[in-house]
Amino acid sequence: MRPNTFGRCTALTLATAVAACSDHGAPTQLHPGLAAASFEQAQNQVDGAEFGFTAGWLQGTTVQFFYHKPFFCRTPVEDGNPVGSSTDCELGSDGTADPRPGNIPTLFVMTPIGFRPAEATLQCPIVGHCINHPSTIDLSRVFGAGTENAPLPAHSHIVDQAEGNWWELDVVGVKDRATWDQIVAGKSLATVRALQAADPSGAKITGDIPTNVYLFFDVRPGSSNP
Repeated sequence: MRPNTFGRCTALTLATAVAACSDHGAPTQLHPGLAAASFEQAQNQVDGAEFGFTAGWLQGTTVQFFYHKPFFCRTPVEDGNPVGSSTDCELGSDGTADPRPGNIPTLFVMTPIGFRPAEATLQCPIVGHCINHPSTIDLSRVFGAGTENAPLPAHSHIVDQAEGNWWELDVVGVKDRATWDQIVAGKSLATVRALQAADPSGAKITGDIPTNVYLFFDVRPGSSNP
C-alpha cells in the first residue's frame, strides 16, 4: 500500500495505453530469436524461491538485483474488484496487504506497450518467466476483458535507492522505441520523471500504475548489460 504519488495513471492515460497496445499488437507476444535468459540461478531454494540475479538501473548505472525469496501478492485489493490471475497479482489497483510493516521502496517496472524493443535492453526478456516474479498477472483493469490471467510481460527495472528487502512494484508503460531508448540511455528514475513531465497526455509514456505485487531482492554493484 502506498500514498498517492507523482504520475498516477489517469483514465485518459490508461485509455491511450490500451489503444497503443491494440494498434501495434499484444505487448506480451514473444518474438523469434529470443536471447538467453536474464538470470543466473543456483539449485538452492527458500520457500520455493530460486537464488539468482537480474540487472537493474540505478541513478545512471547498471546494477544487479539478487533474488532469494518468492514474490508476494495478496487479495483483496484496494478497488475491491476480483483478481483473475493464477498468482493473485494484478495491475491497476494498490494492494491492501504489505509483506512487512513500515515504508517499502518502489521498484519501477519499465514495460514496452505495443512494440518489442532491442533484446539487450530487456532485463526480463522472457514473457511469463523471470526469477521470483509472478508468471501471470491480471491486466484487465488497464487492458480490459480477456487479460485477467495474462503472462507477465517482458520488462526492465529502475530503482532510485540501494536497498535490500521488499520492493513494491509500480509499472510505467512505454509506447514507442524512441522513448524507450531514452530510458535505456538515462538508466534512472530522473529520466523517467522528465519524460513523464514532458508528456502529460501520456501519448508516449504512462504515469506510475499501481500493482499489488512485491518482490524481494538486494541491490548490488554490477556492470553487466543491459
